Amino acid sequence: MKNRIKEIDATPFDFEKIVGDIKSLQDEISEREKVVVILGATSTGKSSLGLKLAEKFDTEIISADSMAVYKNFNIGTAKPLPEELKRVKHYLIDVLNPEEKFSVVEFVKLAGNLITEINLRGKIPIVVGGTGLYIKALLEGYDFSEPDLNGKISKSTESFFAKTGNLKYNARVFGLTLKRDELYRRINLRTEKMFSEGLVEEVKNLISSGVPKNAQAMLGIGYKETVEFLDGSANLKETISKVAQATRNFAKRQLTWYRKMNYIKFFEVSQ
Repeated sequence: MKNRIKEIDATPFDFEKIVGDIKSLQDEISEREKVVVILGATSTGKSSLGLKLAEKFDTEIISADSMAVYKNFNIGTAKPLPEELKRVKHYLIDVLNPEEKFSVVEFVKLAGNLITEINLRGKIPIVVGGTGLYIKALLEGYDFSEPDLNGKISKSTESFFAKTGNLKYNARVFGLTLKRDELYRRINLRTEKMFSEGLVEEVKNLISSGVPKNAQAMLGIGYKETVEFLDGSANLKETISKVAQATRNFAKRQLTWYRKMNYIKFFEVSQ
């Protein structure tokens, strides 16, 4: 079946179980730096859980979202609200201009530096996001080469994980999942909400401020389709449907990445 998502084996969501696992991580003596990771497909509630845990453990959040790094891209990226950013310190949100490029290489470097810094302050950072490649590369210690003459960077076939059998960090990695029908329902509702909250106006403002339509940030789900709508290639109903479909496809790709990461402890979120 088209876009069918295979269910992931998971135990029922248990906040206290997650809290207990993090407390055990706090108590461990380890040479490796410590980190907690909250991941999952879009619309599974990662951000809410990350915020709740960060407040409980008085720590900070590192975003692992390839779109949240861009300034003024807010509605389509479902960034934390301003009041949430005030409650808990977040990193790697609103750090780049839309014309700038961002990749897994930059993410691993920046996130790695932040993990070190936060550990040195006696806290365990919480990485929250759904960009599977970014999280996998960070945890498994991908070794990236220096740029060649054409600026191309390649990944070594030998990661820290491949060489040692251990993650680069002493980590607790939690995944949130939903039954497929519920996931699709949430994605559809989220898509409709983005447009009702002003995604079209946001994209108009970005274009009028000089952001090129072909900027990397404009190619993200929701933005690309809205640009096409503004260019007259689709009506609003068709555009909303396209965004919902693209998001469902993205969720499928996210789960493909997560299945490669057998160290994730999955919890199924109830409706």
